[in-house]
Amino acid sequence: MAEKKQILILGGGYAGVAAGKKLHKIFKNDDSVEITLIDKKPYHTLMTELHEVAGHRTEPDAIQIDLRTIFAGRKVKVVTDSITNVDLEGKKLVSDKKTYKFDYLVLACGSDSNSFGIEGVDEHAFTLWSYEDAVKLRAHVEKMFQLAAIEEDEAVRKQLLTFAVVGGGFTGVEMVGELGEAKDHLAVKYGVDKKEVTIYNIEATPRILNTLKDEKQIAKVENRYKKLGIELLKNAALVKATEDGFELKDGRFIKTKTLVWGAGIKVSNFIGKLGLEAGRGGRVLVNKYMQTLKYENVFMAGDNTHYEDKDGFLPQIVEAAEQSGHTAAVNIGALINKTEMHEHKQNYHGFMVSIGSKYAVSDNNGLKFNGFFAVMVKHMVNFYYLFLVSGLAQLSEYVMNEFFRIKNRRSVFGGHFAKASPNFWMLPLRMFLGVMWLIEGINKIDEGWLVEAKMYASDAVTQASEWVEEGTTAVKPLIETVPGVVQWGIDNIIAPHAVLFQTGMVFMEIIFGLMLIGGLFTFIAGIMTTIMTVGITLTGMSDASILWFFFAGIAVIGGSGSAFGMDYYVLPWLKKWWKKTPLARKSYLYFH
Repeated sequence: MAEKKQILILGGGYAGVAAGKKLHKIFKNDDSVEITLIDKKPYHTLMTELHEVAGHRTEPDAIQIDLRTIFAGRKVKVVTDSITNVDLEGKKLVSDKKTYKFDYLVLACGSDSNSFGIEGVDEHAFTLWSYEDAVKLRAHVEKMFQLAAIEEDEAVRKQLLTFAVVGGGFTGVEMVGELGEAKDHLAVKYGVDKKEVTIYNIEATPRILNTLKDEKQIAKVENRYKKLGIELLKNAALVKATEDGFELKDGRFIKTKTLVWGAGIKVSNFIGKLGLEAGRGGRVLVNKYMQTLKYENVFMAGDNTHYEDKDGFLPQIVEAAEQSGHTAAVNIGALINKTEMHEHKQNYHGFMVSIGSKYAVSDNNGLKFNGFFAVMVKHMVNFYYLFLVSGLAQLSEYVMNEFFRIKNRRSVFGGHFAKASPNFWMLPLRMFLGVMWLIEGINKIDEGWLVEAKMYASDAVTQASEWVEEGTTAVKPLIETVPGVVQWGIDNIIAPHAVLFQTGMVFMEIIFGLMLIGGLFTFIAGIMTTIMTVGITLTGMSDASILWFFFAGIAVIGGSGSAFGMDYYVLPWLKKWWKKTPLARKSYLYFH
């Protein structure tokens, strides 16, 4: 039996995940190939959202996706290990625990922060290039407010409440925007006067956000800075950092305990030691197939890749990382299957940068938005990426983190979706709604709905008026004209099988009533009773009193069964069981 081809992917970032997904699609039915993804961390980090965690907008776990979850049920084995040596000639990766042999290798290790050799930056500045960086910075920022709250020396307090972010690119602008918002609630939390807080964005060149070409959009970003109380220092090169602050080229020394370095990235230190032919910035030279020039079985993907074509130099952005990972995977497949190789094509859909939670600017191939619409464009891009990576499960988690679990009103919709009351306040309404549906069903049985046709081909509104007589006065139906398509359905589908439909309706009212009373699957019961109310209304079978069923049904949808209901016991068990099934793991059809 022939040995299986071994494909290794080193790195679980955007490029590595894209490569793994594509390789699975190519070889999912090929037992002669094994695919392994190795990363020193067990999770994929959403690098574009690091600033949200560092700036106290979302919780740390909001930017992590378990790699095993991403590749569950797929032909990609995930290994958590730290590689210490790469032997490209011998085709093996070595860690302290194990040696991994390969026939084909994708190097997708990601880049490192670049201090450009400026004195003191590596020792005294915070970076924002990993999950650990974001969590560390988050804790430090809050600590500064804590210390300032009890500091009586005005000069020391000013230093504690001075925050500086170096770099006018995406990382620097987004980070400083988060600090501009975070200062408000942190000042309230620790009893600090927010007027004492100073926030700088420091850029060495005359312009921030050089990727954006529209000067009007740059002006809007700078205007947003002013609203958030951020001071922008342009043409302000940082020349030295110390424990107590930093010095600018013009001689100014700004005292601070919080210097965030977001001014650049460089080739991964790990990749730089492999001896591969390097180009601009030390990035590894590749051909149009993403192959390294020396080894045709070794491919590059992501930030460490030096590639240039008629469309320019491969940028160090998420889309470029994903596309290069896709190209590497396709061409490994081509080599193994002996098919034509795929030339890399650069195709980027634009750029977006947020300045806090409520404002952004975007340029998507000439389609430009500012403010609310730009924020929504950014969210939609994230929706798309997360759905591709791990489907409905991660998409729902993102929505919850960005809109429903948000604190201090820091979402594009403020805190409107995040306002919540304990589910036990819904208990009386849920019980009452359930009892009323149960009574409706039982009454219909007494009226002979299981044995005698009550729905017949006629004018539905006239018929309904006869059903809702009270004494000698008929109650006016909610709608006076049944929609044509509904009347057609009554005449041609329901009326010929009236008793069957009536029986179904009666049992649904009883079953959903009991589900609501017992608090079992109240999400389903609430939705279905709302739909039933709409259906009954459209047939002209009810008066205006049915409207309360509709609104009560909506109210109980959101987890009301978790308070003194069976959902409290059943749903956790069901979720746990469902997530273990092969279908759920492969399709991501579950909620966290």
